[in-house]
Amino acid sequence: MVNFEKIYLRVALKIIERCHGAIKITKRGKIVEVYDLNRHIWSDGLAGLIIKEECRSANLKEWEFASVRSYVIKELLEKSKN
Repeated sequence: MVNFEKIYLRVALKIIERCHGAIKITKRGKIVEVYDLNRHIWSDGLAGLIIKEECRSANLKEWEFASVRSYVIKELLEKSKN
């Protein structure tokens, strides 16, 4: 059996890498804006789309998208503390 936490973390890191860490979040962990290098724009609604695209490319189910999103937020909050 595959460890799903490792998969979610790997996809979350891929999302952060795709945006080069250019993801603005609030202190409470809500994603405000992201910069997508593929589209070359900042957007507040684009975060969900990027997460969906990367999750679908990793063959994850739709109900798993929220788990990946939480890993993205957790990683960004940890990086901002350091």
